[in-house]
Amino acid sequence: MRWVSRLTTLVLVVALLGGMVLLVRSKLPNAEIGGGFKTYTMFRDGSRLAVGSPVVFAGVRVGDITGLSIVGGFARVDMMLQNAFVLHQGSFATRRSDSLFGDSYVEIIPNPDDTAPYLEPGQPIDHVQEGASTDALLRGMNTALPRMDNAMETMSSGLVTARQVVNGPFVERLAAADHWLASGHIEGPLEATGGALERIDRATAAAQASIGANGSGVVAKLDGFQKAITGARGNMADVKSGMTSGLATMRARLDDVDPTVDNITELMGAVDQGRGDDWKGTLGRLINDKQLADTLEDAAAAGAEGAHGLNRFTAYLGGRLELGLYSKQFRFYATAEIRARSDKFYLVEFEKSNLGQVPKDSLSDVAGTSDYVHRSVIKEGPRFTFQFGKQFGKVQFRGGLKDSTFGIGGDLLLGDGRLQLSTDLFGSFTRSPRVKVTAALAVFRSLYIMAGVDDALNSPGDLSIRTGNTDVPGEFSKVHYGRDYFLGASVHFDDADLATLLRVYGALLVGLL
Repeated sequence: MRWVSRLTTLVLVVALLGGMVLLVRSKLPNAEIGGGFKTYTMFRDGSRLAVGSPVVFAGVRVGDITGLSIVGGFARVDMMLQNAFVLHQGSFATRRSDSLFGDSYVEIIPNPDDTAPYLEPGQPIDHVQEGASTDALLRGMNTALPRMDNAMETMSSGLVTARQVVNGPFVERLAAADHWLASGHIEGPLEATGGALERIDRATAAAQASIGANGSGVVAKLDGFQKAITGARGNMADVKSGMTSGLATMRARLDDVDPTVDNITELMGAVDQGRGDDWKGTLGRLINDKQLADTLEDAAAAGAEGAHGLNRFTAYLGGRLELGLYSKQFRFYATAEIRARSDKFYLVEFEKSNLGQVPKDSLSDVAGTSDYVHRSVIKEGPRFTFQFGKQFGKVQFRGGLKDSTFGIGGDLLLGDGRLQLSTDLFGSFTRSPRVKVTAALAVFRSLYIMAGVDDALNSPGDLSIRTGNTDVPGEFSKVHYGRDYFLGASVHFDDADLATLLRVYGALLVGLL
């Protein structure tokens, strides 16, 4: 009869696991299954989108991503939507992220114009709002930072050169020009010209007086007047030659400054708007590059969306109590569930029971015989669970450490999580694996009652504990193993519950103190 019981239990477990697999299979998207509303859209950046990721409309999941491909330099995202889903042409598709490092999903933004024609199956969603991502943020930073560094280096070099020119050659040219003017190259000829004109005036007056007195002195006066004019012409020629030479020298000095002025002009022109495709200067390209501006804007949006995704972190804390109907022993569990996203989570548990820690087996020979002794040492202490889980609709799977051994498990959530059916497969005291099936029903917001069977594949039994000459309590005289039915209850609190408890009991403690 024992093998019949074991076979029956095995058939039930296999049927349960098969049902869970079929349910998961029905929930997974399948591009070959007809009857759905097929459409697609094109993104410039399809990073972190994956087949099976949800398609969301107004916060509700209305479909799944069924395919990803490259078409003409764009990422084509094929989607399968619900048959009853109605979408107007002119609607938008955008890419969102649940968290900074999680997968992305597609959100559909409806066209506010209800008079627009409906989107037919197979037609694309033409309007796309490119969502930002961590990859776009890193690429934007990787592109912008070297350009900004080169632009700042160019500007710094130009300013240093301009300062050297202003403090060096330009000041020297101005000092030389001032010294040339102070040396009398212009004042001297002008003074000589003024003296010559004064002499002409005196000679004219004397000639007039001579003509008035007698005509004999006119010729002599005219000769003196001619000599004065000739001297004035010579002085004017000297002035002209001196001014030409001085201006030529100044022009040569200013020519030496022209290359530096041209460099400064070209540097400032690099900052100005480009003319057609002829942009000048690294800084000018950096400022006038519209694609770079879009990249920086996407990067800023990615940072904002990543910061918003960090706010979706959720944690659940609780405890669980189980009573074995055969062993008459209690098991206590402290539980923490951490959800970084709505479909991924971590489960951490600490168990304290009469099972103690994981047994350590050893074999030793008996001296003088061919026999050997098998010893199993079980130390008192807690067992711990650490598993990573992934949720697919109403089904979630877990894997990792279970009761300090490797194990896997699955959960079926019904009635918005009020009814939970769980199956765990992990290490056992015997060779057969330990299978634990649990059903939990919510009777209050945070209170569950549960029942199930533990170690379903192994026949029940008791293992005597060698205590020596020391008396121990009866519950430590033996350890029950194998199949055992149990009843229990559990409570769990989310962030809002913990905040409420802290406020209520904190105020109560303050009032008592």
